[in-house]
Amino acid sequence: MLIKNIDEQTIALAGLYQSCYVVSNIAWKGEYSEQDFLPLVNSILKIDSTIVKDIYIDIDNINSGFIYLKKQIIGDIFTRSSETRRYVESLKILSNHLMGNQKTIILMQTLLKELEENAGDLTIDEKAEKLSEIYRKTLSKFEPRIIVNGENKYLTNPVHASRIRTALFAGVRATLLWEQLGGSKWKLFLFKSSFSKTIDSYISSTKS
Repeated sequence: MLIKNIDEQTIALAGLYQSCYVVSNIAWKGEYSEQDFLPLVNSILKIDSTIVKDIYIDIDNINSGFIYLKKQIIGDIFTRSSETRRYVESLKILSNHLMGNQKTIILMQTLLKELEENAGDLTIDEKAEKLSEIYRKTLSKFEPRIIVNGENKYLTNPVHASRIRTALFAGVRATLLWEQLGGSKWKLFLFKSSFSKTIDSYISSTKS
């Protein structure tokens, strides 16, 4: 059935759009929310997890993603961001490059496993710094690289830069998850109303 897994697909999409939301907020405003960032970090470290809700720790943690997702795919032209659309398309290309390079996949899995085993005592920014370095060693090797727009004072700040790379890393993770669950651009278009209802149900549940 074409509409199968819509609940899980919506969660993956929310994770993707929360990644884009975090990137833009840091890059343009220097704004950072640990509540929005933590589930992104967790989603990368839980790379082998098959339980979608657990990947983001708790559905409440990606409420920003659900809200932003609805604005971008359901809202009018004034709420949609061409920058976010470009990030989503770039993350799709990057995920395709990754899946076509077994050597990079093995390296990434090895580095993530090492980090997960030693992440217990690390702060969230220390984890982000480690994940940023893994991103540099793997995903940043593919061309074209993702160009992040924003204010130079934020983009050149080392802590912000690590957070941005980590959020992009999480965006690749969410893109792959979305596809593994059967998600696709044309399904999102065909069943937009169903996705909208599912997004609303998740937003409502996080408020209760």
